[in-house]
Amino acid sequence: MPEKQMQKNATDYLEPLTFHIIDAPMGSGKSSALIRNIKENRHYKKETDIRFIVFVASVKERDERFLQELDAKPPPCEPYCKSILGLIARGENIVTTQSLYNIFNEETIEAFHQSPYIYIAYFDEIPPLFHGASGGRSQKDGGILTRFGSKDVRLMQQERMILLENGKIHYNPACEYHRRSPERNVFDAIRDLNSRCNLFPYGERDGFFTGIVAFTRRELFACFRECWFCSYLTGDSMLANYCAKNNIDMVYYHIEEGRIVRNPEGAYMETYPEGLERLVILDDRRFNMENSLSKEGYRKLSRSRDGEELKQLQTSLRYAYEFMKERGVRSSSFLFTTFKDYKELLASDGRHYPTMKRFLPCNAKATNEYSHCTGVAYLCNRYFDVNCTNYLSQLAEEEQNPRLRFNNDTFALSELLQFIWRSNLRVKNSEQPVYVYIPDRRMRELLYGFIEKAKMNRRKRFS
Repeated sequence: MPEKQMQKNATDYLEPLTFHIIDAPMGSGKSSALIRNIKENRHYKKETDIRFIVFVASVKERDERFLQELDAKPPPCEPYCKSILGLIARGENIVTTQSLYNIFNEETIEAFHQSPYIYIAYFDEIPPLFHGASGGRSQKDGGILTRFGSKDVRLMQQERMILLENGKIHYNPACEYHRRSPERNVFDAIRDLNSRCNLFPYGERDGFFTGIVAFTRRELFACFRECWFCSYLTGDSMLANYCAKNNIDMVYYHIEEGRIVRNPEGAYMETYPEGLERLVILDDRRFNMENSLSKEGYRKLSRSRDGEELKQLQTSLRYAYEFMKERGVRSSSFLFTTFKDYKELLASDGRHYPTMKRFLPCNAKATNEYSHCTGVAYLCNRYFDVNCTNYLSQLAEEEQNPRLRFNNDTFALSELLQFIWRSNLRVKNSEQPVYVYIPDRRMRELLYGFIEKAKMNRRKRFS
């Protein structure tokens, strides 16, 4: 078809690409509006050559919500990255998970280009755009390196497993390692990563670069006619950094009476969630911690499990839960999080505060299962991958482009808000207070600053 052929040829020349971003607060009905938009779109009828693919956060969301309302299919069997190829070739509408998108590669790109159907992609949350490849100690999974230390990065250069060409790193299939080890082996993760990401070097020592950063390939988005994203606080986010780096335009939308509406001139607008007035932040000496609850802070706590600082955190959590319990919060309506690798430091027998049954990963999004919860403990201080942020800072300086500089405060605030809005705060007709315990000073102050901005915004609108 001429339109399809034109689309395929244009991608070879880095065709213009626009991201359509539905930026709206938690609880505003983004997923519902997205489903409605797809159902009412006349282009998705069988007699047309337009199809959709939706990426959702979880299998539960896929099976119990999106597939119940949309005429679409999931990848039928494992390996899903292979079985989805048949759906694309047959021109099926598809609903799948973000985790599958994370392993899309050149084969998937080719399948979309070769299909006689044009696909429009919808992402119910922003997919990972940056992938940690190096930094810190080497990490293995089943004998295969999944994160490379500086010694691994140097060895791959010395053995010519990776080559640097035009500022990008490429896996070298002609290297001795590849010929000697045709089966999966210890360094195969770099080959797989290169098939779905653009790899860039950073750092330098003795004539070798010391680290690798990986960003999702632009081509994985360019194979769609349109890309739509649902999220919040994206104006100064990794998504904005990614668009600035890859020459991608951004057009913004909001939710109005259950529909997706384009913002004036397609520009970013600040919006604020409902329910802020019900938020009760626990804030006094009984609850607060002086030490940072970053990953590095937890590493220190884990080295001395009998230390005073860990006992202080456990005691503060106990006081916070007792405070909430006196105000009607129960174990079944309590929710807490910290970094997954350190959650056992807060293990409880249930006498002083709830057990791990009430734990939810700190990156949880797009779930309504905890909307009955009126007590939340957020026990971490969030920072993005330091290798990525350092790389973007260096790039921003080199290119004199401030849009490339990553904002860690926006990231931390967004993650905090996403988590605490898993609670009863997202229930519009509720009047219950929601008690939130945030012992880390930085995270607590970010939330206070956000609430103050929301109040000022409200005063301006009604003055």
